[in-house]
Amino acid sequence: MVPTLQQTLADTTRPLHQRIEENPFMRALKDGEPLESPYRWLLSKLYPFTEGAERKLVALIPETEGFDTLKRCRADVLHDDLLQLGITPESGDPFLFDAIDTAGKAIGLLYVLEGSRKGGQFLSSLLQKSDTHLPMRYLLGYGETTDSEWERFRDLLERYAEKPIKDEIVSGALDAFEILERIFHDTHR
Repeated sequence: MVPTLQQTLADTTRPLHQRIEENPFMRALKDGEPLESPYRWLLSKLYPFTEGAERKLVALIPETEGFDTLKRCRADVLHDDLLQLGITPESGDPFLFDAIDTAGKAIGLLYVLEGSRKGGQFLSSLLQKSDTHLPMRYLLGYGETTDSEWERFRDLLERYAEKPIKDEIVSGALDAFEILERIFHDTHR
């Protein structure tokens, strides 16, 4: 049986995804350590990625076929969460996303963002159990509609599953994970 595009993306990006999950926030969460400082670190790293990624998405993915790209933009919510933590959000390097230069690669980038929305919901449920009072609007994704929005994205993904755009989508997802990994390892932020 031929794997779906979603399965190909998951299999191809798994090593990068696992490396990204090895970060100060996830370590603190696993070790039961205080979470406020690592959480501040996580959001401050996610902001330049999210802001740059969304800017690229709006430029490359047209509002077609009933898919609302602008609705998926959440950098403003992340910005507000950071301000509530007393952190002034910093934009990232405007050239970080230059490799994502086609609609296909942008769909791969969107795969990473949409997956992070699902992951954010999981993290917010863990944070809520730890009785923290941290701002979590960004982690809540689309709230109660996160699962249905993920399904809508999967539908979009499968509509573009043919070659050569399939290869571009996978390439864009790999590029996105590599960009996020660079941001996570940037010690100057």
